[in-house]
Amino acid sequence: MRKIVLILIILVTIITSSTVVLLINHKSDTTGEDITNKAVNITINKANSQSEYSNEDLDTVSGTEKMLNVPLLCQYPELPTGCEATAAAMVLQYYGINITAEDFARNWLACDANFYSINGLWYGPDPNEVFAGDPFSEYAYGCYATPIVSAVNKNSTQCKAWKITDESLETLCAKYIDEGKPLLIWATMDMKQSEQGNSWYLQNGTEFTWIAGEHCLVLVGYNEDYYFLNDSQTGSTVAYKKEIVELRFQELGSQAVYISKANR
Repeated sequence: MRKIVLILIILVTIITSSTVVLLINHKSDTTGEDITNKAVNITINKANSQSEYSNEDLDTVSGTEKMLNVPLLCQYPELPTGCEATAAAMVLQYYGINITAEDFARNWLACDANFYSINGLWYGPDPNEVFAGDPFSEYAYGCYATPIVSAVNKNSTQCKAWKITDESLETLCAKYIDEGKPLLIWATMDMKQSEQGNSWYLQNGTEFTWIAGEHCLVLVGYNEDYYFLNDSQTGSTVAYKKEIVELRFQELGSQAVYISKANR
């Protein structure tokens, strides 16, 4: 009898532990820090006003070559894992669309929080098709470019969206930023090195592995040394060295989303 009880306790512990790991190891789980991934102070003239974004003990960026006046939004506290929805809302507002990040996440973005286990194997949604989890919860993963494109094209009567892959940020700046067109890009939180996250099986039987540290930002400008990005983590514009942004961008599959007015 004691052996049976002991076995049951072990099984419960294993199942409970597996569940906890799957839930808490979401997009914010990264370890280690690259010494080149520091955001820096920038003072930028936007339209007729000057906005200053500071970060103690970091250098100052000057000589901005290109900067787009994209609205700033913070994902917290409502959307702790909703960086993608927040980034999309920033760009939509740039084009004059009256939408909040919360509206986008709740009413436009397809989400699926159905994770389950069969015969010891975890199954869950495909972040290339839907947001994996609930962006209003801290226990969620996120999504990649396609669900954002689908959300805009399905719900907006004024804007269209396109997925862009396999182009460098330098090329994207020349094609889009120079033409006054901001981009959603996928990189990592604080530009830390991405890591292998949790794995689960999709409905088609394919094993999927989440990229831990995933983060969606809005590329709004650049100069000779830095890329400027609207970051929903802080609700501010941050600057990172071009090399580190390009590297993190590549780690997330070099994926971006271009949103524009439908008649453009």
